[in-house]
Amino acid sequence: MAARVLVVEDDEATRGALRALLDDAGYVCDEASDGERAVEAMRGALFDLVVLDLGLPGMSGADVHRHLRRDPRTRFLPIVFLTAHTDRQVKLAELEAGAEDFITKPYDADELLARVGAAVRRWSGMRAVNPLSGLPGNQTITEEIDSRLAQREDFALLYVDIDRFKEFNDHYGFTRGDHVITMLSEILVHVSGDQRFVGHIGGDDFVVLARNEEAEALAKEITRGFDAAIRAEYDPQDRTRGGIEAHDRHGKMRHFPFATVSIGIVNVPPGRFDGATAAARAAAEVKEVAKRRSGSTWAVDRRKS
Repeated sequence: MAARVLVVEDDEATRGALRALLDDAGYVCDEASDGERAVEAMRGALFDLVVLDLGLPGMSGADVHRHLRRDPRTRFLPIVFLTAHTDRQVKLAELEAGAEDFITKPYDADELLARVGAAVRRWSGMRAVNPLSGLPGNQTITEEIDSRLAQREDFALLYVDIDRFKEFNDHYGFTRGDHVITMLSEILVHVSGDQRFVGHIGGDDFVVLARNEEAEALAKEITRGFDAAIRAEYDPQDRTRGGIEAHDRHGKMRHFPFATVSIGIVNVPPGRFDGATAAARAAAEVKEVAKRRSGSTWAVDRRKS
């Protein structure tokens, strides 16, 4: 599948030339003429790379960069800056903030394509993203947890899972099911803000990394937000009856109440786990404890070893 690139450039002629160059090279291109439109475009689509003019009017390229780095969905998205300036300190500041590369205008077409291609390949190979939610996927989750373990950080891992999702998905279909998953991902991003890592393991399973002292408060907000939103995903007659009537795995007709969310929380002090897999598995086991309780809730494992 062709990589999708967003070109953000206020000069119409330059923007058109960039898009034509990238289109001819086989990329799927969208464009934005200013920072505000770029941010709006990022909300509605998933991109593999942003070519971003540093000198945009209004919301500058640096402002757009900071905005994208605060959003977990675009935290790792590669950004290649275009600039007419050669100020070394400006470039260093943006590179240190996470920019992938810089290209100086006027640019050489072959060099630009080479740099864009390299950035896209690094993104594809190193930063797996869940295509449904746009959140970091398994590979990035593992890297993030292992990095924190290596740095001997003390943090909490929240494993988030939707209860009775299969029954909802079977009853209403994949499109409605995907919408529920997306809805939960948006709640997690909103609740977690820009100070916490949010990842999408797959399906209806997610991970949040946060400070130990804030884990339960986050869990409370997540469960409350999900409960407030989930009823609207059901048909009116099912909302009235409090759930759906569907066959269970044995073919017997049963009543399935509204979907809920269960969260397993484990403290991850230095030395407790030898890797990301062990930490995530422990949180998933604690989540099963929460699942045995009624309603949306969480369970906590506060062990130090």
